[in-house]
Amino acid sequence: MKMKRLLYSTVLALSLSGIYSGSLEAQQAVQTPVAGTKDMKTQMDQMHAQMDQMRTEMEQVQTLMKDAMAKMAAADAAMKAHMETEQASMKSQMALQQGVIDHLETMTDHMQSMTDCMAMMPTSMDNQKKGKSMKGKEMMKDQPK
Repeated sequence: MKMKRLLYSTVLALSLSGIYSGSLEAQQAVQTPVAGTKDMKTQMDQMHAQMDQMRTEMEQVQTLMKDAMAKMAAADAAMKAHMETEQASMKSQMALQQGVIDHLETMTDHMQSMTDCMAMMPTSMDNQKKGKSMKGKEMMKDQPK
């Protein structure tokens, strides 16, 4: 009977230790999620902070891109205005050069027509030249020496 009691007491001790260790595991399981929850909350806070930082950076990049696009549009408009001014200047310069060419052609035509007229009247010009030179000689004769 002593054996039976010893066996029963051993079984009882083992079962009590199993219950006690089971309750310790349950306590640790309960404590672990609490600690895990704190860790998860910290991680979630970090993730929210990172997301906020990323949003801020994205907004800054978008602002920079908008500024760059506005500057490019302004530069394009300035370049277009400059090109239009240059084109107008070139047209004006070409018109002036064409005017000079037309004027020179008119003068050349006029000089050619004068040359043609002078070629048609050689005798009258010679007579006029001779007449002038004769008058000059007669005047010189009339002057006392």
